[in-house]
Amino acid sequence: MAQWLIDPRPPLASRVIVNRVWRWHFGAGIVRTTDNFGLLGENPSHPELLDWLARRLAGDGWSLKSLHRTILSSST
Repeated sequence: MAQWLIDPRPPLASRVIVNRVWRWHFGAGIVRTTDNFGLLGENPSHPELLDWLARRLAGDGWSLKSLHRTILSSST
């Protein structure tokens, strides 16, 4: 199960983390229902951005510091 959670195709765990960090900084997540990524949750407003950030998080060794830096140094 642990391997499934961190599998990069689809990057579920990293997408959830990215969404929560995004919400922390901007008040609303890319997926508005941050506590529900399942069938009853909303779709992401920007799915490509969410997936790109999720892949980057996994590619950077799951570094939250790097994720914060990437998000906060963007032009968002």
